Amino acid sequence: MAGALLEVDTIVAGYGPVDAVRGLSLTVNEGEVVTLIGANGAGKTSTVNAISGVLRLRSGAIRFAGERIDTLQAHAIVERGVAQVPEGRRIFPRLSVLENLQLGAYLRKDREIQKDLDWIMELFPILRERRPQLGGTLSGGEQQMLAIGRALMCRPKLLLMDEPSMGIAPLLAAKIYESIRQLSERGLTVLLIEQNAHLALRLANRGYVVETGSVVLEGPAATLLGDPRVRKAYLGED
Repeated sequence: MAGALLEVDTIVAGYGPVDAVRGLSLTVNEGEVVTLIGANGAGKTSTVNAISGVLRLRSGAIRFAGERIDTLQAHAIVERGVAQVPEGRRIFPRLSVLENLQLGAYLRKDREIQKDLDWIMELFPILRERRPQLGGTLSGGEQQMLAIGRALMCRPKLLLMDEPSMGIAPLLAAKIYESIRQLSERGLTVLLIEQNAHLALRLANRGYVVETGSVVLEGPAATLLGDPRVRKAYLGED
């Protein structure tokens, strides 16, 4: 593995008077898949939103490729190579599949946009079939593929994925996780937020367990998968 691409250093962030993230630290090395697991309300989404510039920090620091980014606007963070696949997908329902994908490249000025469109439609063949169809008419799993494709269109160095299996049939969730594995094999760095700890830890290199806005456990994914505390709290095993 190469060195640290993302460094999150004791960040605090929240909404109104409430701190959703409380002194959380994590590191993602270049080429890794790292997962954050935890229950609803643990602070996982707030952490991702802080990294992407949607949620401002109250204290702490976030560095990407050695540069501090927590003072930047969200679009500037995207320009530096950080893309988010948000919880709930948030595709544009009244735009076509093709238009949704093209919007992902809105910051690009190079001539390889069509090449990347073709690659994404190879990764998710259903999107080629649905190309003229409105995004809002797709199934949940198809919308998730579209959201991933839209994020990939900006050619990120780091992909932030928030609950990609949520509300999706198991078969489609498996296909989406297979696509994440393929992206990792191509060298893309991924920070994966998941409630489905079993899926996430089987794919990831390392993991962090988050409770009430703080990291309470971390380590290699295989180690966490076998940890009795994780198995009891997140895998439903005694």
